[in-house]
Amino acid sequence: MAAGPFAVDAYLPGIPSMAEYLGVGIDSVATTVSFYFVGMALGQLIGGPLADRFEKRTIIMSGLLLYALSSVVIASASDLNVIQISRIFQAIGGGFAGVCVAPLVRMRESGNAAAKLFGLIALIMVLAPAIAPSIGALILLTGQWQNIFYFTAGYALFVAILVAKSLPRCPAKTEQAKVSAYRRYMLVMKNTTAMRYLLVQACGYSVMMVFITNASFIYQVQFGLSEQIFGLVFAANTVMNILVNRSNSTLLNRKPAHKLLRVAILFQAFFVLLLICFAAFDASLYWFVFGIMGTVGMLGAIMPNASALYMSLFKENTGAASALLGAGQFTGGALMGGLTTQIYNGTLWPVVLVMVMLVIAANILLPKGKKAPALDCAEHQG
Repeated sequence: MAAGPFAVDAYLPGIPSMAEYLGVGIDSVATTVSFYFVGMALGQLIGGPLADRFEKRTIIMSGLLLYALSSVVIASASDLNVIQISRIFQAIGGGFAGVCVAPLVRMRESGNAAAKLFGLIALIMVLAPAIAPSIGALILLTGQWQNIFYFTAGYALFVAILVAKSLPRCPAKTEQAKVSAYRRYMLVMKNTTAMRYLLVQACGYSVMMVFITNASFIYQVQFGLSEQIFGLVFAANTVMNILVNRSNSTLLNRKPAHKLLRVAILFQAFFVLLLICFAAFDASLYWFVFGIMGTVGMLGAIMPNASALYMSLFKENTGAASALLGAGQFTGGALMGGLTTQIYNGTLWPVVLVMVMLVIAANILLPKGKKAPALDCAEHQG
């Protein structure tokens, strides 16, 4: 699960060296980030139905091998176009591997036990991109930027070996294997309760993407922080996310996932309300950091609980369901982050107002009462 997000940020410290080596501008090399996200979406949308039709173990290993091969091509390339295309294939491989994880959790665990595993997955999704630039910087101390991609190739091969040795074979049912990808997606989207959980998670993820898109403006332009202090303040959000994530995992021993999800969304709305007040009264940096930490940190509970509740609604077509969940959050985050750049007016209001819109939507969309699936800790499969 870490392969996909790790490859997004690991090479960021090496972008200036890549630009110099390729003889292009830094902005041109930075486009490879966008190419990667395109590949991730494609990898999930293609890989999801394949995971339902064929053995998930095979899809994961194929994805990791494609990821590793593409990493080697990138490291060997001397042309930006080759790197851009290879980044798409690298991301498709990462998408193939990552999209199978949620269905495997659904096959083996249910109820709050599944929510705990999704909590671990969410933690990995936060930690991998957070530590990736530091690992990339350490690798650069030992050599050129190409070594970063050789490292990601080696990592993927190592994980592929672990998968081959430890993950049991689980062939798809014959009658299910004949269902087309289009039919699988239609069956998933007909589940309106599941689609509401998908949108709830997309709203929560989009809140984080709105912040990340505007983080430099908020802290470096608006509050004048240096690059070093900016890094520390940014890291505080990751720490908060981890604390909420681990607290949520502990609370799942006593409380159902749906109630914890509702509480997390309400807390996120509360922190966004504080941001409105801070923006209105030109509050100091410390208050705004506190508000952002609470707003982004609540994803530590929103993401795992929403994922578990969503996946619990599917016993079949879990690969297609997982693909839609991932594609939905990536698409929503990209659109909402882009919206704030389009309505940018030199103040904090565009950021805060888009966050307000998202938390209101999440509270409205969250299934209530009988619409919420009953997750029983005693139920166990696998």
